[in-house]
Amino acid sequence: MSIMQIVVFAKKEHLPYITHIETEYTKTGFGGTYGNKGGTSVRFRLYDKTVAMVNTHLSAHMDQVQIRDEEYWNIMSEQDFDDPLSEHLYDHDYVFWSGDLNYRIELGNIDVRSSIKAGKCLELLQHDQLRAEKLAGHAFIGFHEAPITFPPTYKFDPETDVYDTSEKKRVPAWCDRVLWRIKAERIEIAHALNWGGENDSSDISSLSSFTFSDKSDLSGGSVSELSDNCEVDGGCTSRPFLTPTASRKGQRKKKKKKKKKPIDISDDEALSVRSPWEVMRKRTISLMKKTAVYATQTGSAMLRTATGSSPIKVNKADVADPERFRNLMNTLEREKVSIVKEKYENCVKPLVYRSYPEYKQSDHKPVSALLEVGVNKDVEPLVTFSKEKYVWKNGEKLNIAVRVRPGMSLTSWDWVAILEPNWTDPNKHYQTYQYVVKESVKFPWENHPGTAKSLQLVFVSSKLSAPVAMATLECV
Repeated sequence: MSIMQIVVFAKKEHLPYITHIETEYTKTGFGGTYGNKGGTSVRFRLYDKTVAMVNTHLSAHMDQVQIRDEEYWNIMSEQDFDDPLSEHLYDHDYVFWSGDLNYRIELGNIDVRSSIKAGKCLELLQHDQLRAEKLAGHAFIGFHEAPITFPPTYKFDPETDVYDTSEKKRVPAWCDRVLWRIKAERIEIAHALNWGGENDSSDISSLSSFTFSDKSDLSGGSVSELSDNCEVDGGCTSRPFLTPTASRKGQRKKKKKKKKKPIDISDDEALSVRSPWEVMRKRTISLMKKTAVYATQTGSAMLRTATGSSPIKVNKADVADPERFRNLMNTLEREKVSIVKEKYENCVKPLVYRSYPEYKQSDHKPVSALLEVGVNKDVEPLVTFSKEKYVWKNGEKLNIAVRVRPGMSLTSWDWVAILEPNWTDPNKHYQTYQYVVKESVKFPWENHPGTAKSLQLVFVSSKLSAPVAMATLECV
């Protein structure tokens, strides 16, 4: 038996702004029939952002890189939600992806252990399979990761700090990772590189890979020397991906079928999912034509990138020679992507990324990330109480009025609970409750606790499956 789960905790101050909570899961073990491998997720709206948190356990073993990539795409494409703002994982403003991803270090066991023993484990990052797959554009396109400053977290003898001494002697690796993706950044990069942008007259069918570079280009430098930038550094070799595992939504619950939306080519991952796992694509033909025409007409000119960075000199020879032209285009695109990424680097800011070597109960060392996430907190709550503090005298009724934001509608199943201040779940910890009727709630005098104490009022929306408003209740 195996268990995979994800649990999300939130401070009470944020609860009124966490709505539209949904959960999903994808089984990828044994051809999509078993849950020992796969991913489970929780998604919600947080203030003005949509957020998805995904926990995954991907296939093990050094030679299963492609299987891990395929499992990533299966999870990314199969999980659907009811929120019209974010019907798929890649639609969310922020996606946080963590778990035992099982990507290994592509190096011999002796070399890996020697480097760790010599205190040079960070040099092993250039052989990390996950970073290589990201750069090649095979999986986790556009995901970020904080700098790794800790030794490989897998695999240890139980109750020790000693890497695997069993008969298998597994190669140490950074299997446990925390990644994140920013949708707005991906869209802006797509437009900066003119992948189907407004001024792009080329047909979608011409977009088959990111760039002229192929996998052999990666041999020119180590992964750590290259930018974390599959848009430019990535390979152009298409890879056949497995057909996604059969959807089991019909087996668990019936949902209304949604009309398929047209492909939004502003989101590069949405495009890749919609076109049977064609992850890699070229820069648009129009971009090449425009640059070539401009350089040919001017002979030797100063061409500025679309994002306004430093001027770059372009000569006719740069266009005539395919190798020089490729290098020129890569330089232009690197600058565009770099500027966009700088713009969004504070949207999700890593504060701490560490492992816990003192933990010895498992053959893995746990990994955690502390991230500062940018949201607009000047958002009007969906529902508010008419007062921040109510006083309820013993022997009297308590009348409460609520205000509803325009566009928000109440249901006959919305309710207001009275709870102790230290509550964690209103569904379990309420002392009493009443349903909302025409934006008001009435508690009879019999519901008074009978003693003087401080409690909390919590409005629970049945439609949003969340507490969306809170107020203080002083019982006297």
